[in-house]
Amino acid sequence: MNNFDDLDFLNDYEDNLNEDNPGKNIEDRINKDSDKFENIKLDSDNLESIVNFYYDEFQYDKALKYIDILLQHFPYSSEGYHKKALILDGLGKYEEALGCFENALILNPKDSEIFINQGITYDNSGRYRLAIESYKSALELEPDNADALFNLGLSLEKIESFSEAVECFREVINLDPNYKDAYYELGYSYDFLDMLNDSVEAYDMHLKLSPMNYNAWYNKGIVLNRQGKFLKAVDCYETCLAIKDNFSPAWYNCGNAYAAAGRLHKAIDCYENSLKHKKGDSYSYHNIGNAFEELGEYENAITNFTKAIESEPNNYDSYYGRGNCYYNLHRYNEALEDFNSALVLCRDYSEIWYSKADTEIALHKFEEALKSYEMVVKLEPKDADAWYDYGYALLNLKKNHEALKAFDNAAENNSSWVEPYYEKAKIYFLLGELESGVEMLNKAFDLNPSERFEFDFNKDWKKILEFLMKR
Repeated sequence: MNNFDDLDFLNDYEDNLNEDNPGKNIEDRINKDSDKFENIKLDSDNLESIVNFYYDEFQYDKALKYIDILLQHFPYSSEGYHKKALILDGLGKYEEALGCFENALILNPKDSEIFINQGITYDNSGRYRLAIESYKSALELEPDNADALFNLGLSLEKIESFSEAVECFREVINLDPNYKDAYYELGYSYDFLDMLNDSVEAYDMHLKLSPMNYNAWYNKGIVLNRQGKFLKAVDCYETCLAIKDNFSPAWYNCGNAYAAAGRLHKAIDCYENSLKHKKGDSYSYHNIGNAFEELGEYENAITNFTKAIESEPNNYDSYYGRGNCYYNLHRYNEALEDFNSALVLCRDYSEIWYSKADTEIALHKFEEALKSYEMVVKLEPKDADAWYDYGYALLNLKKNHEALKAFDNAAENNSSWVEPYYEKAKIYFLLGELESGVEMLNKAFDLNPSERFEFDFNKDWKKILEFLMKR
């Protein structure tokens, strides 16, 4: 919004005012001698100073009172309605503000600034397409208005028209190479368009003009992290934190970057700092749990996953992470309980079903494990490992023909993997289908010649069975 520093219907004299703060000077006079205010209020120059003083101090209610007095005496002033619209926008009274913009435009339909500020109010009220129309009206009057182009780009971002937004911001920069906010928004839009190198370059240009913008350092770090440049991302987050050390998202994402780079203890430190500034953040606790799990410190991981669950009971991922830790500690019943809790919250995550199945195998709950593996292959029909484990579970239950089909699917989805063929060879031998068993054995040897040995099945069948059963 513009500060609306002058109204053309006001006389330009302030000899009797404090030049450094005329509004405050008038306010003091009103407070000191309120009974004489009737004589002051008709002085348009004084009223203008009061309105601008309160507006600049964000005291919109008081500014509104005095702009209404102005409009009582100058009811055909487009500038007065324009100023009132800005004040009402500051108060969040968007409908009333838009009414005042309309009055201002009726009186002066050629003022591009009125259209720009009308667009900002439409944007503030969430009516982005109407905002876009207002900015376009401003540009029809003044095609090279950088502020109109910039605000048009902002509203285009909000309706996810990022390519069009980029065009706006680039045009702004062509008009004014030092328009720092245009570089910032250009970086933001390029990020959404997955033009990550361009995004980094745009943020770099912004930071040359505004090196203390911690948000820009943070956003650049996000983009670098997406590029897999984790330690460069850390540098950006740490610069951000040097400017604003209580910015918890930077601590959190710095932890993510350190974790991705394998520096897990540093990651934990960052997450703990994030928690200092954002108490009880479930995501920070969860990621501390992840880091401890990766370090093999399962008890510490469990402690932090538990805190994450206490903070956000509907976070299925924390139940899943804690369940994996219980599994690695051979606390299978607790693991199974957590996997079941996770599945109540998210039934379509195949990894949870997979872990549940493995846990049920460890607990010798083979029928239950079978149902869990069935869900895995239903959700991930191309997962060769899942088909193999499903086949193995079927084999444990002596469902040999169904196991053969499962191993067929495992082999089909990973044609270079020998283990499904060995398992099929076992089953065929168990079924007495010796030729098929030998055929599967030879296919396995073809895929893995280093394990081949010569045999005569009639003489060496014990050797073959011993080889297969040891796998």
